[in-house]
Amino acid sequence: MIQKNLKKVFTKNHRIDGFTLTELVVGMMIVAIASLAIFTGVSYLQSGSHTMRLKERAYEELKSYTELWKGRIAAGDISESDLSYSKEVCLDLKPQPNIGQCVNRATVYANINIIDTENSKAKRTGVKTRIVWETVYGANQELDFYVEQMLFN
Repeated sequence: MIQKNLKKVFTKNHRIDGFTLTELVVGMMIVAIASLAIFTGVSYLQSGSHTMRLKERAYEELKSYTELWKGRIAAGDISESDLSYSKEVCLDLKPQPNIGQCVNRATVYANINIIDTENSKAKRTGVKTRIVWETVYGANQELDFYVEQMLFN
């Protein structure tokens, strides 16, 4: 009986249990494809997040610039001759080592038009503000506001 059991153990197929080369290659291909999909998704999300952050920052700059001009108009602090203004703003700064270097610049514009109010004692002025900046992909993106402000002087 012992001899039969020993014979079975030693005469058993000499193949070592494990994975074949084909199985390993197929497994590596599956892992590579999954990794590629994950890295592509992460890259897309980072790019989208950066674009959204720039748009939010541009919106805040435009809102601030519009409020500035509404206040100046309400106070009567505008010139009648020059009704078009612009300024450069920075939307995104470089991280720590290069403090103060702007990565994404934008230009904010304000066009002021005095509204003809012949039949009314309430004088109004229209303000159209817009901001233009370059996206990560090189295209120009734009936001604009139009408001009317009453003159209080």
